[in-house]
Amino acid sequence: MGLGGDPWMGAFRNGAEWYAQDHNLELTVTDGEFDSAKQINDAKRLIRQDVDAILTSPVQSDAAVTIVEQANAENIPVFTANSTASTGKVPMFTAFGNADAAASAAEVMAKRLEQRNGAREGTVVEVMLPQDTETFVQRHEGFVNQMKEYSDIEIVGQVQYDQTQQDAANKIATQLQRNDDFDGLYCPDLLSGLAAMSAFENQGVKKKIGNEGHITTVGLDAGPTTLEAIQNEFFDAAIDQPNLFYAPISMKYMTDYLDAGQDSSAIPEAGKELTADQLTIATGNKHGGINPWAEPLWAPGQIETLEFDDGKQTYFKTSSVTVTQENADAPYLWGNLA
Repeated sequence: MGLGGDPWMGAFRNGAEWYAQDHNLELTVTDGEFDSAKQINDAKRLIRQDVDAILTSPVQSDAAVTIVEQANAENIPVFTANSTASTGKVPMFTAFGNADAAASAAEVMAKRLEQRNGAREGTVVEVMLPQDTETFVQRHEGFVNQMKEYSDIEIVGQVQYDQTQQDAANKIATQLQRNDDFDGLYCPDLLSGLAAMSAFENQGVKKKIGNEGHITTVGLDAGPTTLEAIQNEFFDAAIDQPNLFYAPISMKYMTDYLDAGQDSSAIPEAGKELTADQLTIATGNKHGGINPWAEPLWAPGQIETLEFDDGKQTYFKTSSVTVTQENADAPYLWGNLA
């Protein structure tokens, strides 16, 4: 999808490179620069180089169908991770469940409010990403639907921002100026979480957990700055992706698929749950000073299907990781490797 100093994508790339080293795979990495046209051109060059398979995280799902079609025409399978192409011609897609992660964030929010208020009650403001992609819709609906389970917790405000940290900070600051008497804030991505900490500080309401006036803050994604805020007790918890596993899981099944002559029997069957005992990614080798896959954060994985107009795609849905003060310093979290 893109690199350009993005620590999340850097960790995603590290997982691929380390797994390739451990399994003697020849790996070429391209940088799509978050531009679908650039990514398509990169894929065309790989196809001309006669690679055995392609793993991609599409910038745009519809545009990436071109990559799949052109690669398939040359008998090159395309697997996806983190994001996928809108076609059933992808043998397997690997990522966590955005709706499930958002629901987990709601559960953590409810538990924290219970610790604070003595009951699962209080008021919450939701930061919203633009509702123009399935990922962003799921990160909204998963949270809101789970919150409906707690009749005494009310979502009193929703702030939509344009995916820039500055805009999110401005919108949260405006919400605080209108009404700072809410108990919790839900941040659906890394940038909104960083923006919340900035807005709280600028508005003079950045208080540690347990202090009067602390706004219980729970979000998705845990980069280096978020982990620091969690350790310093300003940010309550983050539901994180096991992105160091995305490429290794994909590459394991890619090689199985190739070895089986591109037979779908090499892909996990939909409806099954895979445990860490059934799928081993760790090799025992150290990379970046640690064994990055020693802790199977992906497990258990649910094998589901995604339906498109031209067929179905196998979805390897990993578990998410709940990051709190207790584990925020764990070396295997991608944010601590960045």
